[in-house]
Amino acid sequence: MGGVSVEGGHGGKKSVDAEVPLIPFIDLLLCCVMFLLVSAVWNQLGRINANQQQPGPASTEDTPPPERVKLILQVQSSGYVLASTAGDRTQIAKNGDAYDIAELRSQLQDRRRMEPNRRDIIVAPEDGVRYEDVVGVMDLVVGEGYPEMSLSDGAAL
Repeated sequence: MGGVSVEGGHGGKKSVDAEVPLIPFIDLLLCCVMFLLVSAVWNQLGRINANQQQPGPASTEDTPPPERVKLILQVQSSGYVLASTAGDRTQIAKNGDAYDIAELRSQLQDRRRMEPNRRDIIVAPEDGVRYEDVVGVMDLVVGEGYPEMSLSDGAAL
């Protein structure tokens, strides 16, 4: 224990000794440090980037920008379908009971050569597809150079 001793006792006065309990203070300090560390880590993950419209003159451009062609990878019970909103569509059938990952990788690499600047793709599994198959496709897509992968409902497309 830490203590404070004040010399006294002369002149008939009592000696003033006070013990300061250091262990509760150290516990409080450690709790505060742990709280700050945990909140700092989760602060970065919970952040949402948002842009606010600034007041000022209206945009001089009246026509909206052209809609970008979306690349969609559907995971179906019969295999994969790699399609785009431009109208092209590639079917990749299953090999027996297993999905043909090698053919999908080849098709994604061909697509990457055609559009080297594309970073986004939509993965759309249909109902009934196993979760591990969907996660495997998501890993493959990100590994083939589409880091802005998004997951969508297969019925919504």
